[in-house]
Amino acid sequence: MHRNGFLSLAILSSVVNLAQMVNIERLSVDGITLGEGPHWDVKSQSLFFVDIRGPTLFKYTPATEQIVSIKTGTDPVGFIIPVKGKKDHFVIGEKLNITLIHWDTTSNQIVSKEVLDTLPEPSTNRINDAKCDASGRLWLGTMTDGKDIEDGAGSFYSYTKKGGVKKQLKKITISNGIATPTNNEKFWEYTRYGCLA
Repeated sequence: MHRNGFLSLAILSSVVNLAQMVNIERLSVDGITLGEGPHWDVKSQSLFFVDIRGPTLFKYTPATEQIVSIKTGTDPVGFIIPVKGKKDHFVIGEKLNITLIHWDTTSNQIVSKEVLDTLPEPSTNRINDAKCDASGRLWLGTMTDGKDIEDGAGSFYSYTKKGGVKKQLKKITISNGIATPTNNEKFWEYTRYGCLA
């Protein structure tokens, strides 16, 4: 992700199968200050992503080349993930909150917002990135919120509706590039100092 006014993202042109080739295109969006959290939604054939500092949610549909965006408020937003089986419902990370949002992407209005849980972190931190695994668990990481990134100030969490938030790792500097395979056997996360698997 780039901070210089545009965002370059990988757009997958078809359902990703590791054995098949994919077509990667560049998407430039003017005005983004800190793009993050790309999530390809197979069902809608759309790419969702955020501008952390915006704080803005984006939906890009390659078939129509349409970009829809909406501001979420004043707190930094670290990720957006569609809720399976619920049209226009998303889980987003706002500052330290895990929030369920109903964003009608047709009328481009936020219909409702509900804070599901809040991470037990200092107010100087924020959520940076997140992904769901094949079981529907949300995995997310925090980091220092601001220009001066403090080494080891963040943590790595899991979240389920039944179990709430659970701290999995501490002393994380930056959680980024989170990925989970479909079999849940391994987990990848890029941190400032290397990868966890």
